[in-house]
Amino acid sequence: MSLSKFITLILFALALLTQTAAFASKEGYAPVSGFARSFIMGSEISNATITIVETGEKIKTDDHGKFGPFDYPIGKPITLVLEKWDYHTTQSATIIVPPEGLTGPYNNITFQVPSREAYFLLSTIVGAKENPDACHVAVTITAYHKNMDDDPQGEADATVSLSAPHPEQSPFYFDIFQSGPLKGKTNPFTKGLTKTSDDGGVLLFNLPPQDKPYVISATKPGVLFTESQFLCRKGMFINISPPRGPMALK
Repeated sequence: MSLSKFITLILFALALLTQTAAFASKEGYAPVSGFARSFIMGSEISNATITIVETGEKIKTDDHGKFGPFDYPIGKPITLVLEKWDYHTTQSATIIVPPEGLTGPYNNITFQVPSREAYFLLSTIVGAKENPDACHVAVTITAYHKNMDDDPQGEADATVSLSAPHPEQSPFYFDIFQSGPLKGKTNPFTKGLTKTSDDGGVLLFNLPPQDKPYVISATKPGVLFTESQFLCRKGMFINISPPRGPMALK
């Protein structure tokens, strides 16, 4: 065997060993990815900082508001918090990472983030008096096989409940614009709804923080839903956007 062929063979073997080692280091991990968009208009939020609450690791969204994929331990909870100037700091649901990971349009982590002005306007419209020591959560009760690219996204005629209910905190159910330039978008002006519209959106202010996650469930006659959970931390706004909110099962 010539020297050049021997060197080529050695380099090939080293490359295989490197790939094998890299693969082994990923055992027990699965990919996580997602994206961030602005509330209502759906603009891509680029160059935002996302922090993994459980580890403190920070990542960035790209020019199209996407992040990941990055590897995360299977079976462990993951909670993300997005921060960017002029946007209201927003936390995701808390999800246990499955063996297949959290990627793809029906299993990733998404952010629907209001600007600071939109958040203030929204809380004013719904008449919320925020307790700074509490957390506040928005969630979309999602129709079967819907995601953030669908308008509307919600499952109508559903009601929500929490694993640790607080009777003094009535859910605010969002209506949906039926016509005009915002057709299919969230309508926060209708008050007094007692169940979801096609928008699927629900808002709960002033939940007491607790160490373990809240579980949020949806109920509708004849329909089964998945459940969602979230960490309630002091002063935090959580938005559980599709596909992470309770979703109707076919």
